[in-house]
Amino acid sequence: MRQEGLAAADADRLIAFRVHSLSPAIVRELRRAGIDADEDQLIAFQIHGVSPKFIAELESLGYANVESDQLITMRIHGVTPEFIADMRSRGLKELSIDKLLALRIHGSN
Repeated sequence: MRQEGLAAADADRLIAFRVHSLSPAIVRELRRAGIDADEDQLIAFQIHGVSPKFIAELESLGYANVESDQLITMRIHGVTPEFIADMRSRGLKELSIDKLLALRIHGSN
């Protein structure tokens, strides 16, 4: 993990990596996808399913360079590429991430 730029400074952190199956290979893939997340965010990515595939799908929809915390929040609230496509099919185009989250949180489905 240190070779991937993580401090992994204590046993608790190493245990968290193991419990949530956060491997050096996954960290490497996320870094290649342009993610510069801290250790806690990387663990949250694993817990909530933020993957390089999810990031690439968002980029293909025009959402590039999304903040790590926003990616996590999107996954928690179900703002998926499919949800975005559905909103676009209803005529709601060019929505910000905050607008997408608000629509999802307040029951637009």
